[in-house]
Amino acid sequence: MQKISIEQAKADMVLGNDVTTADGKVLAPADSRLDDALLRRLKLAGTLKLVVRGKAVPGADMGYDALARAMRLEYLFRAHHNDKFMMALKSVLFNHFKERA
Repeated sequence: MQKISIEQAKADMVLGNDVTTADGKVLAPADSRLDDALLRRLKLAGTLKLVVRGKAVPGADMGYDALARAMRLEYLFRAHHNDKFMMALKSVLFNHFKERA
């Protein structure tokens, strides 16, 4: 799953989470397939971000928290560039934070 901006959303993408209003009203449930009409309604409701399933969307913003965590991972693993296990662990953590962004 990946968080993307509403501008990056396209018809036939599948929602990974419910899209809700600030007061909790569900605008579109998880697993809904996006179409042009639904995208227009979500934009009119002020939706800025969506979580979608499937292949990664090129250029999608990881968000500040994920970027800060990626920088922190670089710092924490700075002394382990020759250790294959530690680099694999860093990669797993990075991908986890990217998906959760």
